[in-house]
Amino acid sequence: MVVKGFTIALLLIGLSGCASFVANKITSPKNINVEGNLADLIVERQICDNSPYCIKTMGLGDLEAGDLSLAFTFKINEGHKVWRYEAKSDGAAKVKPLENQLIVLFAGYSQPTLLLYMHQRWLQHITGANVIVVPSADNSENFKFGLDYASPLVAEIQRLKPKKVHLIGFSMGALAANAVEQEVDNARLYLFAPMTDFEHSTKAIYDILYQDTLYAKFVSKNTLEDAIQIVYEESGTTLKDTDLLAKLNGVKSPTFIYASNTDKVTDYSALNTIDNKNINVSIYEKLGHIEMVALASQNLLTEFVSDLLERPVLQSEVETLGVLCDFGDDDCLNQLPN
Repeated sequence: MVVKGFTIALLLIGLSGCASFVANKITSPKNINVEGNLADLIVERQICDNSPYCIKTMGLGDLEAGDLSLAFTFKINEGHKVWRYEAKSDGAAKVKPLENQLIVLFAGYSQPTLLLYMHQRWLQHITGANVIVVPSADNSENFKFGLDYASPLVAEIQRLKPKKVHLIGFSMGALAANAVEQEVDNARLYLFAPMTDFEHSTKAIYDILYQDTLYAKFVSKNTLEDAIQIVYEESGTTLKDTDLLAKLNGVKSPTFIYASNTDKVTDYSALNTIDNKNINVSIYEKLGHIEMVALASQNLLTEFVSDLLERPVLQSEVETLGVLCDFGDDDCLNQLPN
């Protein structure tokens, strides 16, 4: 996730204090271990544009018919929650509301691709769409905020010719999702805690993690600002390239933005400046950045699926949403089919 990524990026800064060192740590790939055998269920596929410039995406292999059981447990601050999804096969043909459509999940900064497997598998099951995952921007050979992912993805969309393309961007992944939207004419855009200001996000995470620690004595805000400028220079991008707010004002596709007024990493108030009838902004309360990108809210999950399926979805539709429960809440978990 974003906060964990910056934890690694800023770790050991006290040994240097050099802006170039900090910039390098921010843009370097993060080797975050993910427990389990999810890698056995994922198919890595390379897609290319005409250059050819290629990127790696993650798809799902041949999935066996039958019952499906998914579970994802996470701890955020003092909270300990579990999301579970159960689907029992009765042999009948399953309705596929988004059949012949494509869903692309854009991971947030340093968000391990494999952690999106649960959402990927669930979304493919409830929609019938082809679902692929695009790695976080820091996994690119040359860090460019993920904007370099757009061209190969557009070429892949042109090859697949889906009826609709659903572009789902988490945090920094919103930039790549928006860049693809600009190049296709059958898209719908869904942005969770979108990164509207790289400098704001970097400084916010630094304050969260290090304001009251020894590290703050070694790394000044000026050092962070210099590092941010180095990131732009070395990536060959400018503030204009990452000005998501300006780009959103020109969006022509149906767009849904989900943000929280207690998310210190995303400046939710900046979203009020958007003036575009194609965009719907939903603001949630008491959700942090990690909770937003993990869909760790029943209300958030319900609204997103309603937007995706283009119909009102009730929270009682556990056959579609699964359940999000406090860990150990058996009454909540018992809502799932036996």
